[in-house]
Amino acid sequence: MPGNTALSSMTDEELAVLSKNSVEAEAELLKRYFRLVRFHAGRYAATSADADDLTQEGLITLLRVMKQFDSSQNTKFSSFAQVCIINKMRSLVRSQQNTAVPEEDLIRKLEEKGEFIDSETPESILMQKESYESCRTQVMAMLSDKEWNILQNILQGASYAETAERLHISIKSVDNAMQRIRRKMRTVQDSND
Repeated sequence: MPGNTALSSMTDEELAVLSKNSVEAEAELLKRYFRLVRFHAGRYAATSADADDLTQEGLITLLRVMKQFDSSQNTKFSSFAQVCIINKMRSLVRSQQNTAVPEEDLIRKLEEKGEFIDSETPESILMQKESYESCRTQVMAMLSDKEWNILQNILQGASYAETAERLHISIKSVDNAMQRIRRKMRTVQDSND
């Protein structure tokens, strides 16, 4: 398993492949993309509570994207992840509020200016990694077996209906469990802020 220095020097594509079997690689990608997820959540949210919900959905989508990324397709991970995250947020906003969503695509402008990801100090990177691992452990400890199984299916790209069928439960049970998971994640995030 590569060390922290090795992970930080890897490309996003290399980390995405490695993240399928490495919590450290997963944490590195989450750290790299957290600001982007928060940025887009802020763009699409009507309130700060909505921004938190969209951030959680964006992070769940990012975790799912890591599992789905296929390096043989010659696609940049950043492009693939951003499209998936933005589409998920747009879909949620449309379904919940049925209002127009901003269509401006700032990602290209940020990449052109080199402002996509800020450089960080080694200390802040270590603190973020420790914070991520602590949050992940806290969330995992708070989830029931049923919630954990549901979350794993969703992260692997299964829809609510597919998850319900696989686990022999109702779609409403999956939806309720995901709402509980989001609340638990928000609780952990709030306590660590």
